Order: sequence, then structure tokens, then C-alpha cells
Amino acid sequence: MSEPVERPTYGNIHTPNTNYLGGVGKKTFYLLVVAIASGLLMLMLGIWILGIVILTVVAIGWALMRMRFNNRSGFELLSIGWRSGTEHRTGANILRAGALSNQAGGRTRLPGIAAATEMWWGIDTLGRRFAMIYMPSTAQYTVVLRCTAPGFAGAEQDRINLDVASWGEFINVNGQAGDVAGIATVTETLPETGARAAANIAEMCAPGGSPLAQQAVRETQTAADSDGMQIYTRMAITWKAKTSQQKKNPMIMIGDLAERIPTICENLSHLRVVAVPMSDHLLAATVRRSYDPRPSVEAAVERILRTDEPVVAWSDAGPLTTEGTKASYFHDGAVSRTWEMSVAPRGALHEGILAVLLAPNPRVPRKRVTLIHRPLSPADAATAVEQGFVNAVNESGTQKGVSTARGELALRAARQTRDEEAAGSGVTDFALLVTVTADTEAELDRIAEDVVEIGVQARLGLRPCWRFQPAAFLASLGVGVLLPDHATTPKSLQA
Repeated sequence: MSEPVERPTYGNIHTPNTNYLGGVGKKTFYLLVVAIASGLLMLMLGIWILGIVILTVVAIGWALMRMRFNNRSGFELLSIGWRSGTEHRTGANILRAGALSNQAGGRTRLPGIAAATEMWWGIDTLGRRFAMIYMPSTAQYTVVLRCTAPGFAGAEQDRINLDVASWGEFINVNGQAGDVAGIATVTETLPETGARAAANIAEMCAPGGSPLAQQAVRETQTAADSDGMQIYTRMAITWKAKTSQQKKNPMIMIGDLAERIPTICENLSHLRVVAVPMSDHLLAATVRRSYDPRPSVEAAVERILRTDEPVVAWSDAGPLTTEGTKASYFHDGAVSRTWEMSVAPRGALHEGILAVLLAPNPRVPRKRVTLIHRPLSPADAATAVEQGFVNAVNESGTQKGVSTARGELALRAARQTRDEEAAGSGVTDFALLVTVTADTEAELDRIAEDVVEIGVQARLGLRPCWRFQPAAFLASLGVGVLLPDHATTPKSLQA
């Protein structure tokens, strides 16, 4: 009789320490030291007013840099609040598109930073049509794969362990090339419309068949039309152009990705995931459904899944009207709210830590969970890990009391990360977004309580994306929008 397979645990998830001394980065620290010296020099020379002004500005700037609220510095909070206030004063938080708007051609493009994206398509080496989203501002290209995963139900522990290890290796391998900017895995749960069941029944009921048999088949259709839930999973992989030719000519990138996509799909098959590239028709319709979740639109997307017929163009995949508020995002008769992971799961974790968050929940009918990985290249990983270790050493040496214990824990995590990276392990930055859509804001407020409870069960700290709901909604779609690449606050002023 074989011994039971041990269930491993996973951990060492920690926030990298970017501080050098005094709670600020290295460059900022030296800049503040020079500013302090200048202020003291002004005082020594008798220029009191200028010296006091310089020292006051330094004190305020240092305080804002040391301030931390949900992994954001005071400068970031001020920047977000200022831009949000400006948008509301000027009406920039409201979008009106379509034929009666002032947009060229009367189109309904994606809003915000995705408005400038372009949709290209190509044929991979296996003859499959795939969509490629081009972001000109960052010279990034995104391909989206439609995925079908069997899950862990009924799987033995050794199979589960192998799947988890293969997933880690998949992320690590994609980081080796150095041109993968991000991998966004999107899991959507939606109400069942019944269109798929109706289509299957229509195919089984051939013309001229027995009426009695056809009636029996139709009676098998249950109440799934109104009570069932369906799950859609997709993976968006974003590459950054490495050559000047790739930056200028998207066709060169299409030729490169046409050869790489089959290999990526094959690598995913090692995790028992069936992945196929999404066509431009299907991707545009899927994005449109997120902004306009009417049953008729959802049924149209399900029809495209079977036929791949063109229904909506990329330039019309966006909403007709939107309005962003502090904690909500109104779009085409619906309202959404997006939460970000402010605290990652702590301690020893099992592979099913996110199962309760990903599973369909009748109390949260429309939910989208987006897990974003940003694998670091071997060179960048070594630099980041070593710098994080040095910063942790410096920070732990300047703390006292309870902070000393926290500093020691951070130092221990940084040391373990450095040792694992030196042994060949990959290093990945990751984030998680949860988006919920409802018909009314009152319903959304009720659902919000369930979302927070689900986050607690998954040992996550979730907080609403205050004052940047439209951008967070866009990032959760998996269309190549990586928010850190579009940040307006300089990195030296970020937490």
C-alpha cells in the first residue's frame, strides 16, 4: 500500500522593500540630504527666510515619503486625489460616445488609456486566427488565449502538486526571454443565459426526427437559464517590443508571435489547460459584453464562441456612456466596482487558497478576478532581489521596538528570496483585481459586503480602487493595460 502524498505549502510572499534609509529610496535620500545641507547653509549665511522655506519643504516631502497607506506613499495619494478632483471639476470623468458624440466617426472605442489601442490579427503556424492588441504609447503587444481548465476536483494530490509546479515553471520560462511585460489570468463568472443549451438541443433535434424523441430532448433543458452559472477563463500575455522594427511595424511582431503562440499553448497543456488563441471578433465581443452585460449581448458572445462570426469591431467594443465616481463605475446601464489586493495571503498557503474567490457565487452573479503576473528577467531578478536585501538590512538597522521585529521578518524573507533566486527560482511581481458588476448601485453595495467576506476567506486584504475605478476596470479586462506602466507619479516618489 502506497503512502499518501504530502500536501505542500507555499509562501514567502512579501512586499519588496524599496527604502534605503529614513523610509525613502536611495536617490531620494541623497537628494533630501543635499537639500538639508543647502537649508542649513542658508541659515549660516543669515538668509533666514530661504533657509526656513527649504527645510520646511524638505520636512514635508520627507513626511509624505514616509507615509504609507495600503502600500502607497503620500505623494501617490495626493496625485490620485488631485487628478480625480480635476476630472470631476472639468467633467472628464464622464464619457459620451457614439453617433451623437464629438468622437471621430461616431465610434465607441475603449475609454481612457486604451482608446489609442489598435487591433491587428494574424494566423499562427497551426492555422488559427489570433488577435493582437497594439498599445502605441508603451510599444506593447497583447495576445489573449481562451482557456479551459479542469480544476482539481477528483485529482490526486501528486497530480495537483505537478500542476502547481508546472504553473510556476510556466511563469518562470516566460520571464527568461525578458520581453514579457505581464501575464493576466482572467476568470469570469456570469449568469447562465441558456443559449448554449438551446443551441446544443437544436443540433440534436435534426429535422425529420421523431417528435416524441425531440420533445424528450427539449424537456431535459432545466432551469439553468435563470439559476445556473457559467465560467469563462482567458489569459492575456503582453510583450514589449525589443527592437526598433517591432516598435514601428506591428506586422513584424505578428510574425514573431505566430511562431510563439503554439509553444505557449503546448506549455499550458502540461497543466491540463486547453488554450486556443482568441480571434479579433471574439475578443472584441467579449470586451463589449463586459461594458454592456445585457442578456442579449451575452447570448451573442456565446454564439460567437461557436461560429466566430464578426459582430462588433474593436473600434466599437467600448461603452456608449460611462461615469466614474469615487468608488463606482457606471457604464451602459450597469455599475461596477473594482477591488485591489492590498494585503497578500500570509503564512503557509495551500494550492486552493483562491478557490473560494474564483468559484461561482449566486450572491455575486457577475464577477471577474484578474491575477496579474509580471515575471522578471534573470538579470532584473538578480538586481531587484539583491537591492531588496540591502534595503531590508538598512531599514531593519534603523528601527526600534516592535518595528525591529517586523524588520527582522522582512529581512528574513528578503534573505530567503535571495537564496532561492540564486538557486534558479524565478521572481515575479503580482497583483490581483476583483471586479463586480450589478444593475444598480444599491445592489452593488449589497454585493460589496459579500466580496469583502470572500476576500477574508481567501486570506486577502481587498480595498476598493478609490478614485481610479475606470482605470482599474480597464486593467481587469485583460487587454494589455498594465497600470504601473501608465503611472503619472515618478517612481522615486512611489512607495
